[in-house]
Amino acid sequence: MSDNLYSVLKTESVLKLKRSLLANPALLELSFDDLCDELHLSLVTTNYKVNTEVTLVMPKGATQELNGDTENCKLILQILPELTPAQATDERLWVTLCFSLFKGYVNERWPFKSSSEEKIQNHISSHWFANGVRGRMRDNAISRLWWMGYMAKNIPAFSVDKVFEILFFNSDYRSSLLERNSSANAINVTTAILKITDEAYTSGTPFKRDNFRNFMMKVDTLGGRSNLAAMDVDSLVRVLKPIYKEAYEVKVG
Repeated sequence: MSDNLYSVLKTESVLKLKRSLLANPALLELSFDDLCDELHLSLVTTNYKVNTEVTLVMPKGATQELNGDTENCKLILQILPELTPAQATDERLWVTLCFSLFKGYVNERWPFKSSSEEKIQNHISSHWFANGVRGRMRDNAISRLWWMGYMAKNIPAFSVDKVFEILFFNSDYRSSLLERNSSANAINVTTAILKITDEAYTSGTPFKRDNFRNFMMKVDTLGGRSNLAAMDVDSLVRVLKPIYKEAYEVKVG
C-alpha cells in the first residue's frame, strides 16, 4: 500500500484559486499542475496519509443506486486511513483532493447543469470548496463522502450498510442530521437519532422534512442547555423520542 504524506494547497492559495475560478470558470478545464503554474499556487506538506493505490468508483448515473456514493464512502476511508475528525475540518485537504486526485470523479458526480453565471459560481463554491460545516458535511464532493463514511463506521448500534440505508434515503434527512453541531460532533447523539427515526419509519411514520428540521432545532436547543455528548445512547433515546413525536405532531406548512 502506498501511504504517502500529502501536500495540500496553502490557505492563501485556496482563496486565490476560489477567487480565480469564480471570476473565470473556464480555468476549471486546466489540470491541477497547470492551475498551480497559471495561478502561482503554493503547497505545503502535511502529516495526512493518502493511499494512492485506492481510487473512487465513477458514478454511472444520478440515482442513489447508480451514483456510487455508498461504495465511495467506504473507499474514501481506505484512501485516508488515519484521518481524524479534527483534520477533516481542513478545507485545504478537500480542495486539493478535488482538483488533483479526484478531479475526474468530481466532474462526473457533480456536472454543471446550468449555463447561468450565478449558478455556475454557486456550483463551484459548493462542490469544489469546503467552507464551514455545511460545506464539509453536505456539499464538497469528497469531504461529504468521508464524513458519511466516518459516521457509518463509528455508529455501534447499526451495521455500516444499515447506516447508509438510513442516511442515503433522503438528502434532506442526511443534511439536517449531519450539519447540526449537536449530532455531527457526537456519535452517541447521531446513534440515538438514527435509532429513533429508524423505529419511526419501521412503524409507518414517514419522513417529513420540515418536521424533522424542527426536531433537530429542538435537539440543538437542548444541546445548548445539556451535555448531550456525555449521555449514553439509551438515555438519549428516552430524552429525544418524546421531542421527536412532538415535532411530528405539529402541522408544518
